[in-house]
Amino acid sequence: MMRLWMLMAIAIASATALTACSDDEDDKTVELSKFAIDPTATTLTPGETLNVNAQFFPEAVTDKTVVWTSSDDEVATVANGVVTAMKPGTATITATPAANPSLAKTLTVSVTNKAMSASGEVSGTWEAYTTVTVTGQLKVPADKSLTIEKGVEVIFNSSDGNGTGIEFTVDGNIYCQGTEEAPILFSVPASERSYANVTNCKNLWGGFMLNNRAANAEALFSHCIIEYAGCAMTETSPSVIAGIYTAGEDYGVQITTGPQYKGSLVVTDCVIRNGFADGIYMQGGKGIITHNIFAGNGATGGEAVNVKAGTSTVVAYNVMYSPNTNGLKLSSAGQDDVAGRGQSKCVAYNNTIINAGWRRDGAKGGCIYVEKNILANVFNNLMVNCKYRAQAPKWGIPGVADGCDDKSVIDYNCYAASSIVSTLQQDIDDGTTVPYANYVSNKNYSDAVDAHSKIAQGANDLGVKFANYTLDTNKLDNPSYDEAWDFTATALPSGASDGSGLTSIVQSSLTVGGKTYTAEAPQAFFGAKK
Repeated sequence: MMRLWMLMAIAIASATALTACSDDEDDKTVELSKFAIDPTATTLTPGETLNVNAQFFPEAVTDKTVVWTSSDDEVATVANGVVTAMKPGTATITATPAANPSLAKTLTVSVTNKAMSASGEVSGTWEAYTTVTVTGQLKVPADKSLTIEKGVEVIFNSSDGNGTGIEFTVDGNIYCQGTEEAPILFSVPASERSYANVTNCKNLWGGFMLNNRAANAEALFSHCIIEYAGCAMTETSPSVIAGIYTAGEDYGVQITTGPQYKGSLVVTDCVIRNGFADGIYMQGGKGIITHNIFAGNGATGGEAVNVKAGTSTVVAYNVMYSPNTNGLKLSSAGQDDVAGRGQSKCVAYNNTIINAGWRRDGAKGGCIYVEKNILANVFNNLMVNCKYRAQAPKWGIPGVADGCDDKSVIDYNCYAASSIVSTLQQDIDDGTTVPYANYVSNKNYSDAVDAHSKIAQGANDLGVKFANYTLDTNKLDNPSYDEAWDFTATALPSGASDGSGLTSIVQSSLTVGGKTYTAEAPQAFFGAKK
């Protein structure tokens, strides 16, 4: 009996000892010796997600906590190993194991635009950060709308199947809503983006043709880059078929409102550049054109902004660099034509026009041209190195074929100039090589114009200065625009912007896409942005 009890005691003790050993093993920490993630590089499009696989060695490691971070949350975010692409760019995702931070691993995420092609009728929404390759004529049908979101790139082939430049016809509504950080680009392929293509217009697209005849039609271009339009019009061009342009004579404009257009056009915070013809050509409708940069528009003619009959437009706080002919061409040509258009009205103020008119051979180029019965108030504008002062043939003589409405005003402007000299033979021949000399006289000047304006009588005599541009920076006829330039005026002569109370002849605000856009009141400021 005693022997039995002793054996039982030994067994119990052994069992207790074994249990103690087992508990010690369970409490022992399993250290992380190696860590990896899969994949280590990937390419995504905005909105796409990726689950990153974290691998631990040994697999039974005690602590599997991972801290996930992104080098740029605007490009790609990460949470619990799920990467979400946000916008084009490159970001580094770092996975750091808490058990041993020195074993951290990284994933390179490249985010690229989504891709699609377009031709024919279009409507709906082109989503943010999409590259749209246009392969044929485009049209937004009547009673339809197209919204284009931020970061979209619209790339036009040089021609359609007929060999005709591709136009973007809008019979409905269009809303191009970019942002400062992610503008919308309308252009040709990168290999064709040279000014040589502008001068021969072979590889250009046809621009926007707005032709909605409804009074409530809407078109918005906010934070867009519109470039390399201006193809020659042919018999198969949509605008020729519609009777708006003439085959063999006209060229596509970056943005056109047709003579039947009755709606609202807002163009704000855009860059409109390198087109064969005008930047904006309005033949109908109401417009607000503010805080834009126009550069290098027009090859053998053309203006930054050109308005005709049937329009009511405010043009303010724009920079217009090296337009071929004028910064502003203001006319009521076409009044009372078969389209039933009425007198045009335009208010233009606080615009900065630089090196205008030097690429146009003849006496018509300058900075501002007013004619043919328009009611125009032009004041508080800053002109620098322009070929001529504001011109107004037959000033104050009402009549469709004659001068402007006798209630028009051109005054309180500033005309500054440097000593830079034109080397073009055309200017040498007619003696118009020096900017300030050309502000003195011209057959199209009127004594009733610019009575209170500041007009240079010599080089640099008005003391005008910009934040990052000197008056003699570039050749007068060079259309190349440097994005580093800043035309915010830092010095102006007294009285260079004293006009006031001259804006009431046109609307100061328009509501487009449910948002009201207002042209800021005149003030002592020059430059595209404030």
